[in-house]
Amino acid sequence: MLAGLFRSNRPAVLLAVPVLVALLFAPAVVAPPFLHAPAMPLYALLQGALGDHGWAHGLLGILLVMLLAVQAAFLVNATDQMDRPNYLVALFIPLVIAAFEQGALLGPALVGMPFVLLALRRTWSLTNVGEALAPLFDAGLCIGLAALFHLPYAFLIVVLWVSVSLIRPFQWREYVVPFLGTAVIFFLSWGVLRLSGQMTWRPLLTITGSTGPLGPDPGPQRVFVYLLLGGWLVVGGLSFLSGYARGVMRRKNLRASFVGFAAALGVITLLQYLLDGGVPAVLMAFPLGLACAYAVQGDRRSWLSEAAVLALVVLALWRQWG
Repeated sequence: MLAGLFRSNRPAVLLAVPVLVALLFAPAVVAPPFLHAPAMPLYALLQGALGDHGWAHGLLGILLVMLLAVQAAFLVNATDQMDRPNYLVALFIPLVIAAFEQGALLGPALVGMPFVLLALRRTWSLTNVGEALAPLFDAGLCIGLAALFHLPYAFLIVVLWVSVSLIRPFQWREYVVPFLGTAVIFFLSWGVLRLSGQMTWRPLLTITGSTGPLGPDPGPQRVFVYLLLGGWLVVGGLSFLSGYARGVMRRKNLRASFVGFAAALGVITLLQYLLDGGVPAVLMAFPLGLACAYAVQGDRRSWLSEAAVLALVVLALWRQWG
């Protein structure tokens, strides 16, 4: 079944991700596009390129969900976030997004998230010795690019600082360089917009209204999703703590860095909800997806894991197709 398939350490299972994502998000291809204005510069350029063609927005959104699932799986395995290598995160990220999202899939938060994962990959690949300035500058550039799609991602610069403080001895330059990378991206963007005179630079106005039009109250769907994912969080959190206690120091530092990333996303999620009354599902996808992966990473009681995964698949399909 699904949990057993993705629990294995065989990269070939990722070939099932496009099938799963296409099955879940096929309705997004025929959904009306969400044209967000005002938007950050790179997202505004993307909207102009896609126009009002709903199928183009939906297809790009599906491709980005596939990319995020694969990116997250390789990131988790490369940084020893799980007790043993597997590809469960690639299964759960599309399911979490599908359980919360409905209608138009493409949005600024979704387009910017691949750059966030690239920044994490560059930062979490550091060791406690050796050169770190170039990877951290690259990570700052990636955060800047992500923020040019969705401004709240600029806050994630603190995740780079937290990660560096956990992984390496203190050197003040390693805290300045990521900020400089992000500042360079913003300065170049401002300069291009200033010289071209084609767009107005008002980034703070792009924060509100970036979650897309809120659909009707899903009623029992929301209750079932919260109950199921609440159980996943409890079981996954206990498994995470157990694995953290058994890990060596580097693994503990990397997992603590992930906790910092989840906490920063929690702050962004809360502020987004207060401003918009809604939250892009992609902000919750990676933390919840990893919690779900922890809950089913063991082979014991496999029937229970398969039943829980099947329930989440049914809820995700109900949300998208119901």
